[in-house]
Amino acid sequence: MRAIVSSCITYPLKSGGGIKTNFIELTDRGPKHDRMWMLVDEKGEKLSQRNRGCEKMALITPKVHEDGSITFNAPNQEALSIPAISGNDVSEFTVHGNACYGFDSGDVAAQWFENYLGTYCRLVSYAHDKPRPVDIDYGDVRDTVSFADGMPLLVTSTSSLNALSEHFPENLNIDMDRFRPNIVIHGLEPFEEDIIYKLRIGGAVELEFVKPCARCILTTVDQQVGKKIEGSNEPMGTLVKTRRGKGAGLQGVFFGQNAIPRSLGRITVGDEVEIISTRAMHPALEEAVLKFQVK
Repeated sequence: MRAIVSSCITYPLKSGGGIKTNFIELTDRGPKHDRMWMLVDEKGEKLSQRNRGCEKMALITPKVHEDGSITFNAPNQEALSIPAISGNDVSEFTVHGNACYGFDSGDVAAQWFENYLGTYCRLVSYAHDKPRPVDIDYGDVRDTVSFADGMPLLVTSTSSLNALSEHFPENLNIDMDRFRPNIVIHGLEPFEEDIIYKLRIGGAVELEFVKPCARCILTTVDQQVGKKIEGSNEPMGTLVKTRRGKGAGLQGVFFGQNAIPRSLGRITVGDEVEIISTRAMHPALEEAVLKFQVK
């Protein structure tokens, strides 16, 4: 089967609502505008849907404008518009304990988000002149990332979700948005992404798959309603049974692959996907019940 890009998604606000588009423009940090804003707590550490009470961040819808400003909408809130911020007043923040730099968007923005979430927070925007490096264990010294958890891109496959869904409890349907990918590919074999090393999209853009993505409780938040489903821990329960592993410095349950752009350009829904090269499956995936089966 011919593999193509079936979805492109960006998340301007880290852990906020995703925006499906017909195309994404890749920068060296990932899709343009992706995770260029985030909320932080009083210690300067990122806030996300993982934090209790912050699940409804999923319902915050951002719109980025041509001049670099951004408008946020959320249920029962007036729209909030924030100008592009730059200058010398850079502060240090953290994502999972790793340093990154940005600009505080001010008290009006902070109050808007605090009113919505019911907890102290500040909105910060990425400092382009102080780029954040990726984990050197998986990338090169020149590779950078936005406020994303660790890598510029997350790629998933429709066939892998279909294979996983066969193990869900009866009558349970979980959409791909629970996994918050940037690029979704249709036409791969189930979990074939586990062995892909380099990929070409649309004949020009090249991606390097650098590590499987360990999943967390954020996947249990229904992105359409901004809350966890009462009495359910899915898809984590199924992932624990089918995609759990440990090895070579990684452990957890895995779905999707983190990637780094190796040539930039536009990725468009419908673009053909070509596997340039493959490599051995990461040791952490070898224990998984569900994994790519060589035919």
